[in-house]
Amino acid sequence: MAEASETDSNEATRSTGTVGVMASLRLVSLGTLLSRVLGLLRDMGMTALFGGGTILDAFIVAFRIPNLARQVLGEGALSTAFLPVFIRSRELHGDLAARQTLTLVTIVLTAAMTAIVIVAELGIMLVCGTWQLEESTRLLLVLLALMLPYALLICLAAVFCAALNALRQFVRPAFVPVVLNAIWLAGMGIVSHAALTHSAQAYWLAVFVTAAGVAQLVLPYFALRKSGMGLVRQWSGGWGDVREIIHSMLPVLIGMSILQASAVFDSFVAWGLSRPDDGSTAWCQAIGITPILEAGTASAIYIGQRMFQFPLGVFGIALGTVLYPVLTQHAQRGQLDLLRIDLSRGLRIVIAVGVPASAGLCIIAWPLTLAMFRHGNFTTEDALLTSRMIGIYGAGVWSYIGVAILNRAWYATGDRLTPMRLGLVALLLNQVLNLTLIWWVGGIGLALGSVISSGVLCLVTLWRLDLHVGPMDWPAIGKTLVKGLFATAVMTVASLAVMSLLPPPTGMLSKLMLLLAPCVTGAVVYLVVSKLTGMSELEELLTKR
Repeated sequence: MAEASETDSNEATRSTGTVGVMASLRLVSLGTLLSRVLGLLRDMGMTALFGGGTILDAFIVAFRIPNLARQVLGEGALSTAFLPVFIRSRELHGDLAARQTLTLVTIVLTAAMTAIVIVAELGIMLVCGTWQLEESTRLLLVLLALMLPYALLICLAAVFCAALNALRQFVRPAFVPVVLNAIWLAGMGIVSHAALTHSAQAYWLAVFVTAAGVAQLVLPYFALRKSGMGLVRQWSGGWGDVREIIHSMLPVLIGMSILQASAVFDSFVAWGLSRPDDGSTAWCQAIGITPILEAGTASAIYIGQRMFQFPLGVFGIALGTVLYPVLTQHAQRGQLDLLRIDLSRGLRIVIAVGVPASAGLCIIAWPLTLAMFRHGNFTTEDALLTSRMIGIYGAGVWSYIGVAILNRAWYATGDRLTPMRLGLVALLLNQVLNLTLIWWVGGIGLALGSVISSGVLCLVTLWRLDLHVGPMDWPAIGKTLVKGLFATAVMTVASLAVMSLLPPPTGMLSKLMLLLAPCVTGAVVYLVVSKLTGMSELEELLTKR
């Protein structure tokens, strides 16, 4: 009887999909972690090279537009819509049918993105050749023109990465972003030693970004060919799958692009309402607006968003990537009880990681800015503004991760409209808060509006999902929340105490000490308190297969 009971228990464990999820999560997180670390080095180099002024603002805003395609497609809508269809086609009709679907999706995407890029390039040429533009505006448009082809390249790379994920090959897709950061860093090393103006350096860096897109496209495609799943010449049989992907993708695209669209909108508001370095205000006066934000606000927002995207990418997106197929399988089989079990487990892990991550970023915002960005042309005033942005965005880490997981659960059940509708309401709330708060608190109001709207979206999405799939394991979630908040409070006190004992930083070594001491102290204290209170989620995350 004991033997039979043990067998039943093992079967139950396998049915919930937990076997292999944590191992896959650690694998994807590793690649994302390396990319984020290189991204931090890249941002440090950019701030040191250009400072926190107009040139860096223009480059960041220009890059965010083609990069939005990567964020929306690579980490959201494309994999969500394409992956199930690709898997089903391969399982029901074989590899050739799946390759036909992949080929046709590639052709359609190439045609659509090429048309968009050409129209945008022609529009930029028309504006630059017709209007009398300020130097900062012309710089932005030229940089955008140089980097727009990156959108086409990275969208195609996203298709190939989604196909690799469908084949359970997570390593190469996870390391594709590393290629961009590595080439970007190499480009900075080259232009920083060249006898060029800052504007010319920015133009050449834009060329390096587009070249990195070529490398990011080649890497996953050759991996597909090596797996025997490359493109084929006969692809006419895949039109039905493509129509299904497009039909499924549109609401997912809108729902998952809301966070990125909000971030881009924040950057444009910050750029448009910031006083240029030379003090000119002609652009704002032309449309009847007085610039109220200091120069460098757009780059400070970008860095703040990069910091909260570190835990979001390393943990939130990675968890959503490996949990989504499990939840989808449960939903397709009508096993909502198992879906609730795995989703509840995922939410407990979100609490165990997201809550201390939020507190941690708030604590180390200033020492992080000092150690990583207060170099070269990046002034103390730039650092103060940036640290405030990091702290405010950091407070919303838990909600950003939560929304990423909850939206995957909605998509797993086949409901793609509800998260889109909720997201659009949150986007509207965000913009209302943004355009209200900036008049009271300045540029940090843009960050504050994003954090508030994200928190509201997370809680409302959780409430609606609970009504949709049935009650989750609220007693277990509640216990994890109480234990996580207690451990985070103890961690915060310990970290602040250690920081208060350190002398004011004067050199790089003391800056690193001011950053690392609270990080190490906080991590150790949080792990110890979690262990003492019986919070098992972290141990499960680190050791379970």
